[in-house]
Amino acid sequence: DESALRAHLATTLSSAVMPSAFLWLDALPLTVNGKVDRGALAALADQDLADRQVNLGSPRDHIELTLYQIWKDLLLVPQIGIRDNFFNVGGTSIAAIKMAYEIGRAFSVEVPVRVILGPPTIEALGGWLRSGASLAAAQDNLIEFRRGAGQRNVVCIHPAGGTAFCYLSLAKELPESIGVYGVQSPGLNPGESTEPSVEAMADAYLRRIAALTSQPLVLTGLSFGGLVAYEMARRLTAAGHRQVTVVLLDTQGSDDPGFRQQIGTVDMAEFRDKLVRFNGMYPGIEDAQVERYFPLYNHNRLAMAAYECAPQAGRIVLIQAREGFTRPQLHELRSFWRRRAGNGYKARLVHGGHWDMLESAEVHRVSQTLRQELQRFDTQEAQ
Repeated sequence: DESALRAHLATTLSSAVMPSAFLWLDALPLTVNGKVDRGALAALADQDLADRQVNLGSPRDHIELTLYQIWKDLLLVPQIGIRDNFFNVGGTSIAAIKMAYEIGRAFSVEVPVRVILGPPTIEALGGWLRSGASLAAAQDNLIEFRRGAGQRNVVCIHPAGGTAFCYLSLAKELPESIGVYGVQSPGLNPGESTEPSVEAMADAYLRRIAALTSQPLVLTGLSFGGLVAYEMARRLTAAGHRQVTVVLLDTQGSDDPGFRQQIGTVDMAEFRDKLVRFNGMYPGIEDAQVERYFPLYNHNRLAMAAYECAPQAGRIVLIQAREGFTRPQLHELRSFWRRRAGNGYKARLVHGGHWDMLESAEVHRVSQTLRQELQRFDTQEAQ
């Protein structure tokens, strides 16, 4: 039973690494020497994919045909329909950024991340291109991963790199009833101006999500994104909002005056190295894209260095990565955030390093924590 197998794997694997298809065999094909015949196994897999029922809506014009060809080069699925969801037919965040670049090159347009994420079908992308690729609508920095039932929402704030792609796996892990949104950095798209500080970002982002703040809300962010999420939560609680929790994903901080002084800009070589090591930010992008995102990354680092983290009246949850920190460092960070929590505090550890919590099976643990915080709102309302 494929559904039972998927349910079992979901307890240990994140949606990002969940197999998109399963092939059932009575026995593995073997060579005459008794070893697994990998060639025969690959052929069986190819045939199985070819036999699968896929949305076979065919491209209807040259725009959809070009998009179809781009998808076919990026994905392993032999048959792709114009209404297939990119992420349901083998697409990943890595492939999505490559797709944005290839579409931009094919049609001589800038393709913002928002366009790729919603909805990610050939039909929808074709409609956007036919409409003149309206950048005014596409450059809205609020991304709707899922609308949900409108009763509980999670808003994910971009890390220093500016994109919200790193939260794709987390969004998939959360229940369908939960609204999940991503906020991307101003300056990510051509012609945009950046916000000058963490405080200014918090104000701008709160204006953008104003419609969501009347419902119970979890604000979360990885690293730098956690700082902005924290400042947003601080302002909401100061304004009287009581059903707001901020979940910090490995967000660093210290009362040591020298801590922020050590946060400076990086050069292009170091930035490229980060792209290789932390591919959740900008995996597989081209030089032109790197050159545009590089100053934005440094801008956000300087905003981080300038931010003074004042205490707030709300609840704080800290999720820390084990790898790369000593036990005293982990305890010091917990103490730092505990001193800033006015209405409850919790900390938990996940395995792996900084990016692993969103790019490995650990994303399941992160999603569990978010669910628990959302359930706390239900308990509060029942009292």
